Amino acid sequence: MKKILSILLAALLILALATGCNNDPPAISPSSTAASPSPSSSQSPIPSAATTSDTGSEETSSPDSQSTPIMISAQELLEMMGDEDLVLIGVITTAIALPFTNAANPLRGSYLVWTDDYFGTNPEALSTEVTLFRAPLGDMETLLSKAGVTANSKIVVYSSDWLSQGGYVAWQLSMMGLNVRFLDGGVSAWRDNRGPTGSSSRLNGQSVKNDFKAPNYDPASFDATIDVVIEALQNPDEWVVIDVRETNEYNGGRTGSSGGAFGTGRMKGAVHIDWERNLNPQDAGTGKLLPYDQLMDMYGFIGDRKVIVYCQGGVRSAYTWMVLKDLGFDVLNYDGSWIEWSYAASEASDYAKKDIVLGLTEEWNDNGRKI
Repeated sequence: MKKILSILLAALLILALATGCNNDPPAISPSSTAASPSPSSSQSPIPSAATTSDTGSEETSSPDSQSTPIMISAQELLEMMGDEDLVLIGVITTAIALPFTNAANPLRGSYLVWTDDYFGTNPEALSTEVTLFRAPLGDMETLLSKAGVTANSKIVVYSSDWLSQGGYVAWQLSMMGLNVRFLDGGVSAWRDNRGPTGSSSRLNGQSVKNDFKAPNYDPASFDATIDVVIEALQNPDEWVVIDVRETNEYNGGRTGSSGGAFGTGRMKGAVHIDWERNLNPQDAGTGKLLPYDQLMDMYGFIGDRKVIVYCQGGVRSAYTWMVLKDLGFDVLNYDGSWIEWSYAASEASDYAKKDIVLGLTEEWNDNGRKI
C-alpha cells in the first residue's frame, strides 16, 4: 500500500510541474481558449459610467465613474486573449502551491510576481522605518521592462488567493499611468469559465526586453501622504477616511497583521468597513465582488466627499481603492497606512507633527518600537 501511495504522489508532483512555471510564457491565441462560458459571466462586475435606462436615455451610474472599470470579468478577459498588447501579471507565489490548487494553475502565458518584487525601501515614505511600502519607481520600471511593457500595453492583474496583494499591484501600476485592469474572482473565476491555465514564468527571472519608462507617474492622484490624511481627518465635511482592517485591529487589538507597526489603535473618526465586505459571500469563496447595487448601498453614505482608505500597510486598502474608484468616488489609498501613522505617533519617532497625529488617534497603545 505504501508503495502505491508513493507512486500516486510522484505522479501528482510530475503533473503539477508540467502545468507550472516555465521560463517563457507562450503567446496565447484565441484558439487556445476553451469553450465559451455562460453569458451570465460576461459583464464587468461594476458597470461603466454611462448606462442606458428603460427609456433609452443615458444615465450616470455613480458619482464620477470612469468609462472603463478597473474590474474585468473572466469572460471579458477571454475575449481579449490573442491581443498582442495584452500582458497578464499574476500576483502568486507558487513556492508553496499544492497540486491542483488555484496557485498551482496560473493563467496561461502570464508573468508571476510576489512581494519581494513590488515592496521596497522608498524615499517617498515618511521614514526608512516605515516598511511594507511600494517599491521605488525605477525598480518597478525595470521589473516591467522584463515583460516588454509599453505605454500601449493592456495589463490585466490577477491573484489566486491573496486578492488584496493583486489589488496593491494594480494600484501601483495605475499610478504609473498604465492601462490596468483586475480580474474579478482571480484564478478561481478563470477556471470556472474554463480559461486556459498552465505555462507561466517568474517575471523577475526574465531578461530585460526594453527600456520601459512610466508614461505618467502621478502619486498625488493615487496615494495619500500623511499630511493629506491629517487634513482629511480635520475636515470630515469634505473627506471620509475608511479603515478596512479587521474588527480587532480597528478596536486596537494586536493581531497577526500588527507586525511592522509601532503601536495599535486607529485614526479618530475613521469609518470601519472591512475590505472583505466587498466580496460576495454567495460565490463560495471565489473572491468575486458583491453586485453593484449592494456596493453602492454600503458606500452611498460617502456622497460627494473625497475618500482615503487605509489598512496596516496599504495592501488591503488598495483593493477597496479599486472598488471605490470603479463606483466613481474620488479616492486615495494611504500607502503608509497604519505602519506609517503609528510610527509618526510613537515615541520612537521625532516627527514634527507628532502631537497632531496623537490628537487624531484613539485606542492608542504605543509599543515604542516595531511590533
